[in-house]
Amino acid sequence: MLRTVFVWIVVWPLVTALLVLLGVLARDLALGFQTLILTAILVPLISLVLAPAMHKLATHLTQEKS
Repeated sequence: MLRTVFVWIVVWPLVTALLVLLGVLARDLALGFQTLILTAILVPLISLVLAPAMHKLATHLTQEKS
């Protein structure tokens, strides 16, 4: 559960920032193309970088201290 919260805390502002950026850079593109660009950036970033980092952080924070 903690890992999910950490990922959400990172993903939410990232999605918001990319939506704002796409609104500026790709406002003339159809919504489908904007979504394609957004997901092409977010899915690899989240699955390859952010989720593993948040998993490592959650594991570190929940380990018992000896």
